[in-house]
Amino acid sequence: MPVVGKFMGAQMMSEKNTHPVLLWMIGLGLFVPLFFRLDGSIYADVKILAESLGVISQLPLPISIVACFAALLLLVRGVLTARAGLLLIAGTLACGILSIFIGGDGVIGPQRKLMMLAQVSMPMAGLLLGELVRDGDKVLARAFLLVLCVIVPMQLLFTLTQEKEMLTHYFHIFSIYSHIQFVTLIFVCAFVYAATSLWDEYKALICVLAMLMFFYVSRSYSFLTIAAYAIAVLVFAADKLRRFHVNRMSVIGVAILVLAVVLVGTAVKLKSHGQSQLFLGKFTDIVNGKIPPNVQERFDDWKLFGNGIVESGKTIVVGHAEPMPREIRSSPHNWYVEQMYTFGLVVLIPIMTLIIYTVYFCFAYRGSISSNTWWLAGIVFYLVVIDSNFKVTLRQPYPGIFAYFMWGLLFSALLPTALRKHQVTALN
Repeated sequence: MPVVGKFMGAQMMSEKNTHPVLLWMIGLGLFVPLFFRLDGSIYADVKILAESLGVISQLPLPISIVACFAALLLLVRGVLTARAGLLLIAGTLACGILSIFIGGDGVIGPQRKLMMLAQVSMPMAGLLLGELVRDGDKVLARAFLLVLCVIVPMQLLFTLTQEKEMLTHYFHIFSIYSHIQFVTLIFVCAFVYAATSLWDEYKALICVLAMLMFFYVSRSYSFLTIAAYAIAVLVFAADKLRRFHVNRMSVIGVAILVLAVVLVGTAVKLKSHGQSQLFLGKFTDIVNGKIPPNVQERFDDWKLFGNGIVESGKTIVVGHAEPMPREIRSSPHNWYVEQMYTFGLVVLIPIMTLIIYTVYFCFAYRGSISSNTWWLAGIVFYLVVIDSNFKVTLRQPYPGIFAYFMWGLLFSALLPTALRKHQVTALN
């Protein structure tokens, strides 16, 4: 039996679109950066909550959790067709429980490790939901575009009125949790998805929003966010020029110009707001042969956790009895390193298998994949592979659910292509 049949099931999946009202609810629910606490209050703190100290009652939770599980309940009849999500969740839970039993030391209780397993597994529900969604009318892209058109100008306006140099998290009636570390990149990914899906319908609006997004990302002071936006704009502009049969040198010239405008514009804007030491100083360190402080911090964290991983054969395979004590370090700024330290290499088997399978899927059917699907694959790659190697994106509810959801959408877009090609091959 072909690989597609083995992994995804032999029967044809329905290509009937999900109801548009439900799609709007999913798109808005997963993307709107609204957070609440378990006491029912909306997170609207003036001061940035830097650390919840592991107290769940103090942790702002995104409404995307509610939206994701509510949508799954409405689509529960088809959940068995979401094979990738089911296998990833089941595999991660099984490997995590195995690590808890074998990796224990008989002294430290498993409570913290169980909590980490739940935190890691919960966002994976987004993968299930993404696989179940059928969005032929691009409703999700429209929902993302609507949120961007409302939130981005509002956040820029509040940043100016509050006389902040960095993007503000405070909107008076609500606040955005982890607004720089996670939310800005999710907004860039949503913008790329909306722009590439709806370009023919909303060119003017997308161009205006692209300019606002430039100011938005430059105010984030985040390398990963600015890099993602610069790369996306550069590739998108080059692709559009190529389609107009512009010669290669012109495409390269425009690409260099776009990149220069983004980088120089960002640099000038940062310097004008007195942030040259914060941002441009990092480039100065590199030129002087020094490692920027934030990069050195990453290296130190990876070394700390890495030493713990290779402490023994047991810790390599099944990890430690509990996560790294928070008073020592709350995170290694790397999702994969964190999982290896806590659960060992065994817990990475399911997700690494899915990553390899996704790459295989894209390669095997590369000739039949649409341009929009390739953009979606790029978004998933950036979130799952690039960003998650510098942050713990996949265990944070808001960015984690979104990242897994986009991954599920990728499978939802790839499967009909694969099945159609399989049918043609069978007929021949």
